[in-house]
Amino acid sequence: MATPALATANPPAEAPVIEVNQLVTHYGSRKILHEINLDVRPGEILVIMGGSGSGKSTLLNTLLGLIHPTSGTVRILGQDLGSISNLERTRLRRKLGVAFQGGALFSSMTVIDNIMLPLREHTKLDIQTMRIMARLKLQVVNLAGFENLMPSELSGGMIKRAAFARAVVMDPRILFCDEPSAGLDPVVA
Repeated sequence: MATPALATANPPAEAPVIEVNQLVTHYGSRKILHEINLDVRPGEILVIMGGSGSGKSTLLNTLLGLIHPTSGTVRILGQDLGSISNLERTRLRRKLGVAFQGGALFSSMTVIDNIMLPLREHTKLDIQTMRIMARLKLQVVNLAGFENLMPSELSGGMIKRAAFARAVVMDPRILFCDEPSAGLDPVVA
């Protein structure tokens, strides 16, 4: 009887969800990003650290397709941002969550309406289902019971947590956070 062979080879790595190759970005004659290369695979966490003005937000905005690079390629979930149509870019953005630096909540909307906004814009869910989904995300960030407050009634940390709830309400494939812990109590952060 033959002895079974043991599989010793590593399984193939999953394809990157973010691929950046030779990325260069200028603002006028000022070079902000110089030949950036990186791959991020499913489940990986990438932290970009640097001083003020070092290009962190420029890189984030480029990954989101908000800034067009001078040269190089950016692929998100297998799609080249430099060659996809506006419709394809819109569809791709539905798979991304973004928690902006200052929270970016709409001041004229309640917390729950802010969190439901991506669901209203990008799905055909009924209002009750949207409310349930938003409340579940509020529970995750310890803001249950605060859904009817206006952003002006929240502390800075609560605004960040509400913004995070909005960023994940559609269960994105990739979550981008710009300074997610700035200004937060270290225990919460």
